Amino acid sequence: MMRSAVELLRELNLVDESPGIEAKRASEAGKSLLETVIAFANEPGLGGGYLLLGVERFASTGKTQYRAVGVTHPDKLQADLASQCATMLNISLRPQVRVDDVEGQTVLVVFVPEVATADKPVYLQATGLPRGAFRRIGTTDQRCTDDDLWALRQVDEPQPGFDAKVVDDCDIEELDPAAIAEYRRLRTLVNPQADELSYPDEELLEALLAARRIKGELKPTVAGVLLFGKPLTLRRLFTTAEVSYVRVVGTEWVADPERRFAATLDVRKAALLTFRQIAAAIEDDLPKGFYLPPDSMQSLQEPLVPRKAFREALANAISHRSYRFNQPTIVVRYSDRIEFINTGYSLKPVSELGRAGPAQRNPILASVFRDVEIAEAKGSGIRTIRRVCEDYGCPPPEFISDRQSGTFTTILRLPVIEGKAAEVEKPQGGDSAGPSHQHEPDSHQLLGDPLATLPFELATLLATLKGRVPSQALRSGILSLCAWHALTADELATLLQRDRHYLRNKHLIPMVRDGELALRFPENPNHPRQAYTLRSELSRG
Repeated sequence: MMRSAVELLRELNLVDESPGIEAKRASEAGKSLLETVIAFANEPGLGGGYLLLGVERFASTGKTQYRAVGVTHPDKLQADLASQCATMLNISLRPQVRVDDVEGQTVLVVFVPEVATADKPVYLQATGLPRGAFRRIGTTDQRCTDDDLWALRQVDEPQPGFDAKVVDDCDIEELDPAAIAEYRRLRTLVNPQADELSYPDEELLEALLAARRIKGELKPTVAGVLLFGKPLTLRRLFTTAEVSYVRVVGTEWVADPERRFAATLDVRKAALLTFRQIAAAIEDDLPKGFYLPPDSMQSLQEPLVPRKAFREALANAISHRSYRFNQPTIVVRYSDRIEFINTGYSLKPVSELGRAGPAQRNPILASVFRDVEIAEAKGSGIRTIRRVCEDYGCPPPEFISDRQSGTFTTILRLPVIEGKAAEVEKPQGGDSAGPSHQHEPDSHQLLGDPLATLPFELATLLATLKGRVPSQALRSGILSLCAWHALTADELATLLQRDRHYLRNKHLIPMVRDGELALRFPENPNHPRQAYTLRSELSRG
């Protein structure tokens, strides 16, 4: 049942325009009206949308409001809109229309249902594709690109996309045996019994859709070149199919030619080899901490940004970027965050990122990354990044899809400890000096560099302090830990699996007051690196 004009107007005044509602003054059926109709009919998952005609927008006490002003000739407007929808598009649309009275003004409510996937894209016949088609992105009608057309046409299974095209000007000999060997190595780690591992290289490439036979000759596809192409082949065919890792001093990109970057690494290799090299560079450059897994007596070294998060972000940037545009994928490492920037905005609305769905720009490329478990299962990569960042106590990741610039950006931030970034940069040396840094421990699960290896006897002691234990036993454990090393409240809370505030208020502060423990910086109780130690240890230090 169609919604009424009063109901839609009330919603507009509560939440402003939404993806499913658009208000227009609409004195006549014009181009803008038809573009919105097309966008509502095309947008996947929206279920269609409402046009509210005879309504104007105005500002009231700093807030956008809507009011009915009416349409002068409602019968003519209905007839003109119906005629245009039936004759000017590639398929005939028949929107539902009702006439309502709102405070004495005649308002038209037009509902445009989403068309079946088989009928997409809907577009203006006179303009053609892709510019004659539109999508509903947020509260705007956006002209479609080639990428959008693939997104509109995809159903439950990926349809052949740009990466499935055969590259006529390329031969199988231009693919890199080292890259094919890397696929075999990674696939063996995941599933050593996989059928394709027994195939010779040419049959393996066909099985992966990295090559196709044209008149009996095996030719690489776009995906085949990107996944397995030699560096010279990539340079010839895809000039910017590279990934650049840029180390920026500070937290802003400063246009200063004399002090712009601390380090830059440009990699133009087959995708799997590029991923391996860039991922290693990111990990080498990140500050490290030490993580004590539950039920384990051995601490593990981990980057302060979860390894799973930055690897997934890098895999997404490589496998989901648009290779039609001449702009490399860029990974920018600032002192407080990492940004992954690739060409090609999201084929899904940002609000739907992380939900399973069919929209994929390069289905073959993405499938290979999933086969070797570099990337998560279809539709779950964004969700995985969010989950692991939350699990590690890192700030939530940010995802920015910019249709105007045609880019997608993932931002992973380093943890912030007591108001400061987890990393403090040292002054850079000369031109040859690589990035160097110090860091504070993560307050959730990561322990700082001094705690490289937890002694076996302390790990055994911690295993006895899980759950409810007498206060004296817990305090005895705290003394043993602080006799080994000066520890912050966060580090102690992590090791003892206790709430930080509870531990500090119920045990650490009283133990300092009673002389059992001492502050590492007694002259500054709020020191950002305040830690607890034994008085005897303090006197020796």
